[in-house]
Amino acid sequence: MKAEKEFLYVGHYIDTKGRYILKIGTTNDLQRRKTEHTRNYKRAKDYTMPKDSEFTYDWHLPLSKYNTLRYEDKNRANWKNLEIGNFVRNDRFCCSTKPDIVEITIRKTYRIRL
Repeated sequence: MKAEKEFLYVGHYIDTKGRYILKIGTTNDLQRRKTEHTRNYKRAKDYTMPKDSEFTYDWHLPLSKYNTLRYEDKNRANWKNLEIGNFVRNDRFCCSTKPDIVEITIRKTYRIRL
């Protein structure tokens, strides 16, 4: 039996106050997770997504389940150290200005244009 792949992803949305909210995460179903993010962030008390928008993926890569979680943790910690934005609940970063590029390091470094 072949092991199921999971995805490490980077995505974003613009909240009702015009702030750029960047997210790193993992999922085994990109479409389902996008729908969940859109629904949940529209109901969020803070960093609320406008009713007429949706969560957008900027990048994703299939990996093993173990590796997605490991690399998500490592890259989230790196983004905190680099102060990409203010870290907020649920693996999100509130950026005062939209970053042009973020980097994800796995074996090699991926430069993700936002």
